Amino acid sequence: MIGFIVGLFVGAFLGVVVMCCCFVASKADDEMEKMKTDTLGEKDDR
Repeated sequence: MIGFIVGLFVGAFLGVVVMCCCFVASKADDEMEKMKTDTLGEKDDR
């Protein structure tokens, strides 16, 4: 029973870590795209 509870906490922690990494990667991708369009002088069509 204690292993199940510990597994829940570890799984939840790892899930949050993965979600945070995906969020940060998404924001970094947006910033890289923004920098690329700014340096090329193109308009952002969003």
